[in-house]
Amino acid sequence: MKADINLELFLGEDTQVLAKHIALLKAIKETKSITKAAEVVGISYKNAWDCLDTINNKSSKPLIIRADGNKKNSGSELSPYAKKLIKIYDAILETQKDFLQKICQKVDFEDVDIINLQRMSMNLSARNQLSCEIVSINRGAVNSEIIAKLSNGNTLEATITVESEKNLGLKVGQKVVFIFKAPSVILAKDLDIKISTKNQLKGEVIEAKIGAVNAEVTLKLSDEQTLTAIITKDSAMDMQIGVGDTLLAIVKSSQIIIGV
Repeated sequence: MKADINLELFLGEDTQVLAKHIALLKAIKETKSITKAAEVVGISYKNAWDCLDTINNKSSKPLIIRADGNKKNSGSELSPYAKKLIKIYDAILETQKDFLQKICQKVDFEDVDIINLQRMSMNLSARNQLSCEIVSINRGAVNSEIIAKLSNGNTLEATITVESEKNLGLKVGQKVVFIFKAPSVILAKDLDIKISTKNQLKGEVIEAKIGAVNAEVTLKLSDEQTLTAIITKDSAMDMQIGVGDTLLAIVKSSQIIIGV
């Protein structure tokens, strides 16, 4: 088995130096021109300039300098710091790849391991992506109820069309991901509230961010899984939500989509 890896370096807490940035810097080193470098890596000049501007502003030292001091239209070249940054990036990346290949040679990966790795690489805007195992499938004329067990033993129910169920090839015992957006989660402080919604999960508040309009609340469901809800600021203030509180997270089954 073979594997590959991408490397991210950080300038400060929120500025990433990615492979595309390093490729752009290398192209500038060869062409001594941002315009030509953008053509080499296949992006627009504006895109190239924006990338450089972002990382240059966060860097403690300049990355791009004029080829002939302060003379206009003299072209661009890399600063000694930028050249060193490239060397560091390439050295770390090569070391990581060597380490990864050694792991692949020594570890016997099973199909289930590959499936889990594929799930981890999914890029979705939905904040809540909970890995679970299907324990029951109730098929109706139009919709199917898919009940799955989370790592803490609690269950969640998703309602999807029969056609979707068939297309996904769902079956009992299958590992899937239940996906739903944070704004679709309702929070309640009354743990004994009586409502018709089946999906009710208890969790401990581990983080509560209060914004100007909304609040983002993260609950710990188990040692492995968390759930995030976005509610109005007023609702959070009315409930006086704080870290350590136990809340009830309510999610309609129709709000959940299933990933395999």
